[in-house]
Amino acid sequence: MSISINAPVEVSGAVRGAQVASVFISAAAAGGTLGLSTFFVPGILESPTALMLRQWGRMYHAGKIVFPGAAATAAVAFGYVYYATTNAAGLPTSLEVTASNLPLVAAGLCLSIIPYTMLALLPTNKLLIAKAAEAEEDAQVSKADRAAGAGVAYTAQEEESAKQLVDRWGLLSLGRPILLGAAAIVGLVAYL
Repeated sequence: MSISINAPVEVSGAVRGAQVASVFISAAAAGGTLGLSTFFVPGILESPTALMLRQWGRMYHAGKIVFPGAAATAAVAFGYVYYATTNAAGLPTSLEVTASNLPLVAAGLCLSIIPYTMLALLPTNKLLIAKAAEAEEDAQVSKADRAAGAGVAYTAQEEESAKQLVDRWGLLSLGRPILLGAAAIVGLVAYL
């Protein structure tokens, strides 16, 4: 694989806007997902187990829309830049990486968070989603019902297990900002 630098090409305002959007969105999504693992997860690990699970569940349900959507939007913008700046010949016929097809590589990196999530995070997500739903239901139990013995009482082992799952999720989730950050860097290299 080689990288060759092509002569500078004049680009339209739409292409320039897509370049800015693709790098900004992929970098912002990388920062957001990195923040979840480095700031949010350590913070909620200090919370009581039921609260930690509810916080994780709420973050998960908001993030499952925002971050894949941002990655897809950045990928579309990278793809548009590639399409608008390549010749009419279409897709490259070899595996050689040139500056002109780096936006396509960046688009692939953005979209790769989806299979990464499915392969690396799905088992942990399923366990945490179930625990978070249980914690949300438990939060609806009234004080009177709780005094009568209703509600979830976590054993020390269950608390430790839940905290380990959230901690594992935070660690495994670090792959996504790496992929999105790599997309932003590849985009910058392509555009500069």
